Amino acid sequence: MILETMPVVQQLNSRDKRQLAEELWKAADAEDSEVIDEAAILQLLDRRLADHQASPQALAAWEEVKSRVFSGREK
Repeated sequence: MILETMPVVQQLNSRDKRQLAEELWKAADAEDSEVIDEAAILQLLDRRLADHQASPQALAAWEEVKSRVFSGREK
């Protein structure tokens, strides 16, 4: 058990332990929202590959893409 390895936490009163638990829960939720959804990425890549295979002529060369991106900007 993790709690057994943290004597400082064991010494907290119940109110502080609840506060700590709430803060840990919120921190875990924040981290979970940052986790990359690998399944969603794989689905996106599969869709993009299928789109390319269906219309390979729609592919633009890097120089063309770079030109569109940087048009109107100073280089």
